[in-house]
Amino acid sequence: MTARRVHILGGGPAGLFAARLLALRCPDWHVRLYERNPPEETFGFAVGLTGGLLRALRQADPEMYDDITGAAHSFASGGFRLPQGDVRLGRFHSGAISRTRMLRLLLNGALDAGVKVEIGRERDVVDLLDDADLVIAADGVSSATRNRFREEFGAEVTPGRGRYIWCGGVARLDSTVFLPATTQDGLFVAHAYPYGETRSTFVIEASAETLDRAGFGDRQWSSNGESDDEALKYLSKAFSELLDGGSFSGNRSRWGRFNTVRCARWHHDKIVLLGDAAATAHPSLGSGTKIAMESAIALADALAPLEDEPVSIGLERFEASRRPQVERLQERATRSQLWWESFDIRRHLSPARMAVAYLSRAGAVSLDDLLTSDPQLVTQALADFAGVTPSEVPGTQLTHWVLSRPLDTPHHRHRHRFHSGAGSSTPTIHVNCPDAWGATADTLVQQARELVRQGAHVIHLTGEDTRSALLDRLALGERIRTELPAVVDVTSSPSLLHHAADGVVAGRTDLVHVTERS
Repeated sequence: MTARRVHILGGGPAGLFAARLLALRCPDWHVRLYERNPPEETFGFAVGLTGGLLRALRQADPEMYDDITGAAHSFASGGFRLPQGDVRLGRFHSGAISRTRMLRLLLNGALDAGVKVEIGRERDVVDLLDDADLVIAADGVSSATRNRFREEFGAEVTPGRGRYIWCGGVARLDSTVFLPATTQDGLFVAHAYPYGETRSTFVIEASAETLDRAGFGDRQWSSNGESDDEALKYLSKAFSELLDGGSFSGNRSRWGRFNTVRCARWHHDKIVLLGDAAATAHPSLGSGTKIAMESAIALADALAPLEDEPVSIGLERFEASRRPQVERLQERATRSQLWWESFDIRRHLSPARMAVAYLSRAGAVSLDDLLTSDPQLVTQALADFAGVTPSEVPGTQLTHWVLSRPLDTPHHRHRHRFHSGAGSSTPTIHVNCPDAWGATADTLVQQARELVRQGAHVIHLTGEDTRSALLDRLALGERIRTELPAVVDVTSSPSLLHHAADGVVAGRTDLVHVTERS
């Protein structure tokens, strides 16, 4: 095997783990990592650990798996705390670990494997190219490497509409908690989970309009290390229920937008992007660290078999094998982000229906899946939807049962929620937008508004016969149902009816037009 010289920019989970794996699997290679800050100066508080990430970690590096799980705080459930009641979610995450502790474990693991690590030294990718066979740019969401070669990587950075702040606090939580809080300025929603017996971390979201009313919009800071203490004090009062009268703590905690990073190509010449430098996922999906560390594993898997072949062969193999999984997670994360940014419109749902709407928001979990993993939850949600007792909900064929329920509104009655033909007089809108709250969707909603003004009671939404397109129609349908006095009818092929049934229960559509296509 030809010895390679590998330089790694960035000492986050992706960079450190990739360094360790390459040093272990390719002991003749020279692996050097550069990081500006020691682990104790990292931004943030904790890292959520999913079951999928832990399984991948155990298979790739049993020793590191033991170190991380040994230092982690375990929990396996979550729930909503709503004004109308609480609801519990089963099988939710596998635990969390202090971000500082995790980075220290990964750093020690890299050093033990023989990686040369330089802390406190910032390097530019161009300065490293002449002395490297490979440069791994794991330099974060604001990657200087990606920005320097933006066109070569085909990089796109899309800021979210909502705002979020990451903070910590002394709070005894036994699971993930989702809690909305309404102040005189508007709605704030907390995503919280524990990473110790008394320590928890919180991501709090709000709209830009709410922050402007609260006086926190577009604030300027004199240094990168400052936290928005005024906002933390305000939020401590709003979420006093979670904090038991305590207060939030900051670690460079300031309101900001989440930037979704996508790149058409992850490698260029001798450079490969890794972790947040290559792809980000909204924190509401809980998969950012999963993407980073599993990508590090995939990169090591692709590079380690190289003998005399050029590194580019391994990079092509890495991208071909890993990209489909990352893009799938990014799609789910974007749908999750849009769901949370529009949380206010579905606060009328019962706790169980809210939980099902949340779990099905990205099309990854269906009613039938929940019947296996959380039967009590899905049974209660269907009972709330149908206005029956839980004992009247069947234990099988939930999609058929949901779509067989009647619809009875002041202007429209139907024996079932599904039908096989839209009437020729039913106004139809072709949906071709993935963002139900974007400019294209605004135009479609305005079109629906004009149809309602002309007397339409049913709006038929049609589009491509794909899973993603159906999820787009359902998301727009929910917005139309919220903003207009109209019944929404979405097109679905028979093979996608389970997604359509999820949408009916979650309040995204009223009717389903079943096409003949399969």
